[in-house]
Amino acid sequence: MRGGNVFLLNDLLVRTGAGAIVAGLLAADTLVYAGYSAGICELTPNLHGLETCDDPAAVQQTYGEPACFEGLGILDYAIVPHLHTPEHPENAVLEQVAERYHRQGIRHRRLRDGQALVVNGSVSELV
Repeated sequence: MRGGNVFLLNDLLVRTGAGAIVAGLLAADTLVYAGYSAGICELTPNLHGLETCDDPAAVQQTYGEPACFEGLGILDYAIVPHLHTPEHPENAVLEQVAERYHRQGIRHRRLRDGQALVVNGSVSELV
């Protein structure tokens, strides 16, 4: 699943029913999901905090409906991508998101470009 505006991607997954299909296939262990940037953020419980870097109003402007902040809930923690990646344009703002999550006690994983989070059942590994 590719990146982009996390709220537009989320709207697409919700509106088409693809998110529910992906969640069901993952639960049945019949799908391997690979996501980059917004693509991995979709697996989290919610997208709160990511409005700092992606504009949720883009959903209203594009589809005439408010953005949904509920993620697919596959992971039980937030993801903050592009950290420690100075060449990425959202690096600085996402560092602020990660710090805010830390201060507020929100469970999250920090990923830099080039890393992958591999989840197999109850085991997860950052590679």
